[in-house]
Amino acid sequence: MPGSIKIITAVALATFLTACSGGSSSSGGSDNKQNNNDSSTDTGSGDSSTDTDTGDYSFNPATPLATLVVGNNEYAQGTLQLENTDSKSPSFQAGTFTGEYGDFKLYESGNWEYRLNSNTNTLNNGASVQDTLTFPLSNGDRLSVNFSIQTVEATQNSIVFVLVNFSDASVTDDVSISDLANMTFNDIDSLDNAYKENSLGQLKFQRHLSNNNTLAQYCYGEENKEESSIDCFVYSIPDSQNGGILSLDSAQARAGNSQDGQYSDGGYTWRDNATAWIESNFVDANNRPVDLGDWRHRVFIFPDAAYRAGLIGSGVAAVNGRWSIITADSDQLILGHELGHNIGLGHAGNDDNNDGDTNDRGESEYGASAVFMGNSWESRLFGSAHRDYMGWYNKFPGYTTTIARSLGNPSEIQVQAIELTAGELNSNLPQLLKVESSGSANGGNHYFVEYHIAHNTLNPRPQQANQVTIHYLQDRTANQVATLEEPGSTFTDTSAGITIEFISRDSTNKTATISVNHSN
Repeated sequence: MPGSIKIITAVALATFLTACSGGSSSSGGSDNKQNNNDSSTDTGSGDSSTDTDTGDYSFNPATPLATLVVGNNEYAQGTLQLENTDSKSPSFQAGTFTGEYGDFKLYESGNWEYRLNSNTNTLNNGASVQDTLTFPLSNGDRLSVNFSIQTVEATQNSIVFVLVNFSDASVTDDVSISDLANMTFNDIDSLDNAYKENSLGQLKFQRHLSNNNTLAQYCYGEENKEESSIDCFVYSIPDSQNGGILSLDSAQARAGNSQDGQYSDGGYTWRDNATAWIESNFVDANNRPVDLGDWRHRVFIFPDAAYRAGLIGSGVAAVNGRWSIITADSDQLILGHELGHNIGLGHAGNDDNNDGDTNDRGESEYGASAVFMGNSWESRLFGSAHRDYMGWYNKFPGYTTTIARSLGNPSEIQVQAIELTAGELNSNLPQLLKVESSGSANGGNHYFVEYHIAHNTLNPRPQQANQVTIHYLQDRTANQVATLEEPGSTFTDTSAGITIEFISRDSTNKTATISVNHSN
């Protein structure tokens, strides 16, 4: 099995790449194991037991073992393996095990089948759930496998992390591989969960581009623990002047004096050099040169010390592009924000005087609270304007209510909290409330009215909880114009002739009642 870290040395390029989990290289470098304290050897042969046989084994199934879609792909099959075994190790036992949403059939060979059952009929459209099943081995040990069940077919965006190091500052000084795995896939407010729930089950992240764990890109935070794994490469910047690996001090000194733009371009040259080096030195599952473009998202992470030294910013990304540059001192907010640009979103600002820009005193293009595309720490939410821009409600028309201009006919609407996920929504009430606003000084066509609650995934550090916020969409940017903190609070746009009032909240049902009145 591959170790946690393997170092590949490419002398011709005067640089080093540390690639977690070992793998295949097309260079002539030498391979050295690190952080591997396992010095045992398997001395068992044939069917006979020896004194060194311990009965140990390892079990490292994919997480999830399979993804199924209700009404579309309701059956999966495969093979489980026990690894690092000897003559005393246990074996699989045949049996059928019933989960919450499906039946799992296991054979002595390790072959398995899983089929969804009728309990999936109770799931809301857009909901995603997990089904965990436990089974015994021949020695009584109990193991578990996990299946992901979706009610809509989700786009799964692959993601690879490129850790860019200096001689005296490494990304893993600030964030470990396991931390990145937790942040992206495992935590309750992980990026995978946050994007999945914001998109009503339509967008997720893919842990590995290939399930071949011998490839260089297959990185483990903990030895052979699938939950700790991500796709990554770790690149150390060569010192083109002195040889060896570039130090922060040297890079900082040259940033102000050198004609070489790599020290002052915010990491762009190092991003490109890392890409070229990786693609020249590693092969993919088909034994072809690695192409980082095969991943939907390429995240280049620099040590926090590089940000403090002024060599890079805290985060930058290509809108509708495939790359981002961030610092290692980040929670899900910065990474989720830059990936939001990759999928096509602009910022979320505050336009307090509602004049169509965020340039006035106290305003900022990042000024909206509690959302990924703003700047509030621990934000995990894409607001309703950005969700509408992405088309995530198109499959679920019952979750949208649009109030057209109607003079003298005020409307009252009960709206569900924007943080409620597809699995938590009441199918009889809207979550997206759009109010026609033609004629507004902000230039928008609609206001987007949201009610907020605390939520473990989408609002883990409660911001604007139990309040109503009002936004408009300008191209791909969502700007907040008002916060209605208590029932009785109102917002008026005199140019558009609109008054929006926060009438009441229902904490039990996690809804708010909103009144809309068009006066001209």
